[in-house]
Amino acid sequence: MGNASRPGTVPAREIDHNLFEVDGEQYFVRETVWNGIDGRSYDLVRRRDDQELTEDESFGSYPTDAQIAAALEEHGIDVELETCKLCRKEILLATANRHDTGWVGTRHGTSGCA
Repeated sequence: MGNASRPGTVPAREIDHNLFEVDGEQYFVRETVWNGIDGRSYDLVRRRDDQELTEDESFGSYPTDAQIAAALEEHGIDVELETCKLCRKEILLATANRHDTGWVGTRHGTSGCA
């Protein structure tokens, strides 16, 4: 007779976003769509073992590179940040693209300044 679970308590769908590599390990952001609500949650996941590194507290929106770096550092993973020469936001150096004498974040290619 349908799902009688309270809204927002059952994952309706999971979307794994683009892989990125830090220190030889692959990670991605997993977006979870919940039943009966518009809200979504976002978790940082290590690909090797599908371990959610943000299991205590998910992000309420797609995380910035600085938030991803902070989550990785909480797990003892050293991450370097640079400043994007287009939007001036902090970006993961491991995923940045060299542009002239500076760096550009990977999100500029698809969705503009993130």
